[in-house]
Amino acid sequence: MRRLLLLVTITLTACAYHPDRAPEEAHAALQDKPAAEKEAAVEIPAAVAEYLTTDVEATNAGKALLEEPRFSINANDVDVREFLKALAANAPQSLVIHPEVKGSVSLSLKDVTLDEALEVLSDVYGYQIRKSNRVVQVLPAGMRTETFALDYLALRRMGFSQTEVSAGGVRDQQRNGNNGNNYNNGNQNSGFGNPLLGNQSGNNSGSQQQRNQMQGNGTSISSQTETDLWANLEDILEGVVGKGEGRRVIVAPQAGLVSITAYPDELRAAKDFLKVAEKRLQRQVILEARIIEVTLNDEYQQGINWSDALSAMGGNLSYRFTGNTPTNATSAALGGIFGIAFTDQNFSGLIELLQTQGNVQVLSSPRVSAANNQKAVIKVGEDEYFVTDVSTTTVTGTATTTSPNIDLTPFFSGIALDVTPQISDSGEVILHVHPAVVETSEQEKVITLNEDQFVLPLAQSNIRESDTIVRAHNGEIVVLGGLMQTTYSEMVSKAPLLGDIPLLGELFKNRRNVEKKKELVILLKPTVVGADTWQQEVQKSDELLKKWFPEQ
Repeated sequence: MRRLLLLVTITLTACAYHPDRAPEEAHAALQDKPAAEKEAAVEIPAAVAEYLTTDVEATNAGKALLEEPRFSINANDVDVREFLKALAANAPQSLVIHPEVKGSVSLSLKDVTLDEALEVLSDVYGYQIRKSNRVVQVLPAGMRTETFALDYLALRRMGFSQTEVSAGGVRDQQRNGNNGNNYNNGNQNSGFGNPLLGNQSGNNSGSQQQRNQMQGNGTSISSQTETDLWANLEDILEGVVGKGEGRRVIVAPQAGLVSITAYPDELRAAKDFLKVAEKRLQRQVILEARIIEVTLNDEYQQGINWSDALSAMGGNLSYRFTGNTPTNATSAALGGIFGIAFTDQNFSGLIELLQTQGNVQVLSSPRVSAANNQKAVIKVGEDEYFVTDVSTTTVTGTATTTSPNIDLTPFFSGIALDVTPQISDSGEVILHVHPAVVETSEQEKVITLNEDQFVLPLAQSNIRESDTIVRAHNGEIVVLGGLMQTTYSEMVSKAPLLGDIPLLGELFKNRRNVEKKKELVILLKPTVVGADTWQQEVQKSDELLKKWFPEQ
């Protein structure tokens, strides 16, 4: 009976109800668990600990035996063969000396290994050292062949941008669409050098003869970039190592390899050149931009007053001018571009500064990563076809037939940004910047040909663009401003109900012309890519997502 009662008691205890605990208790328990485990650690017996200590000491002694011996060398005009034999006597490796190895050496080295001593011997006296497992071969000084790796794209890349102001004259109609293109292998994305051109395809070479020709008065700025490292690399390396006497340079672009046959000192010079060149070529910069349109307040119709704007911020932004100090009169008269560099790395502070001058609208926020001295093009908009040429074809037969021939050309409408960075060793960035904002609208023109009238939808473009070179430090925000535009609109106000009466309602309406001035401002922020740059960019994106989608 007692056994039965005891069994029932145990069963009831196991089935007892335990209320749920708060999450804080579970969290505290998890925090306390490691400490409890540390307290419960079993002490190691003294005999076992002594055995383990002895075993560790024996292991360290074995490692010391495996380490290469180090020695000091003080040789003054010693025969090289005797010198090498003395080295081999104190080294664990076997040393094989070629019969033609001759000469004398003078070295003073302290606490070096055999490999380090042989490397110095090879660098200073030109002897060839070959290692195979535990055997070292010493060959006579002379030419040798080494192969170097160069990680760079095997392609030819060209870019061309042009800013043009025509003041009358005739423009050549031979447009090949290679203005501002950025292409390789014959596939191009054109239409930025002259932002009116849209996407076209072809196999253009970008030569001067194919560009637009202008007759008459005007101003033009052209910038051209070309990248074809592998085509010139062989000539460059031949200039480093020299020519003749068995020297040879072989370049394999597809494999990314360079094989050079030359003397040891010449090979070292070529190796140093390739190392520095690859480091500079692989530099990268992240370019962030904000293209902003400011509708100016009435008191700032001559342009943004940067002195007032900076004073309004109360010294919260530190800055420097990248060129001459701008003035409202100069900006209004010339529509010039000037630059200010802000050390603050946040765009929001600058946008807040611009809001003191008028209504701010961010037109675009492009972002692109570009390699050193490589053109990057951002183009956001659309292409629409307009009539650019009309001709007639007359066919004479039983009946004379005249048919018109109409040529259509794509005109770009939107925002384009062309940037080419050059990154220095100190992280300073020189930027060639070519922004453009293009608004293309349709304008109907009536043309009479052979007593027939044609209504043609022609393009009318409003272009705001600039072409400039600025310098900025890593993380600075460069401000380009001064692109002014004046717009006119009609504002109609009317009396309720009475203004809607046909004809008579005009007596109850008030019409006035409204003039608005807008200034285009471009903010550019170059960030040189470092070891942790991409991690920081990911963190910024994560913070932005959390701001947009906060956790519930």
